[in-house]
Amino acid sequence: MRPAVSIALALVALLVLADSARSEPGEPTLMQKLEQFKENVKVFADNIGEKTKAALQELHDSEFSTKTRNWFSEHFKKVKEKLKDTFA
Repeated sequence: MRPAVSIALALVALLVLADSARSEPGEPTLMQKLEQFKENVKVFADNIGEKTKAALQELHDSEFSTKTRNWFSEHFKKVKEKLKDTFA
């Protein structure tokens, strides 16, 4: 590894050890804080995923979307038939 990266990793490791050693018994350690942060991010991502999925499903089922799909299907069939009649 590059010396700068090695020094940075060693510094981070020392800071984690120092923080856990000096924290008060009632206060959460850095590792506990990071674990809680990870859980919060996971819950946030799950909520965003569910909301996005619901919004896309609602958009897919909307009247505008249904009419647009039907319109494209009808016109595609008409063009396909015209091409078939023209080149047959």
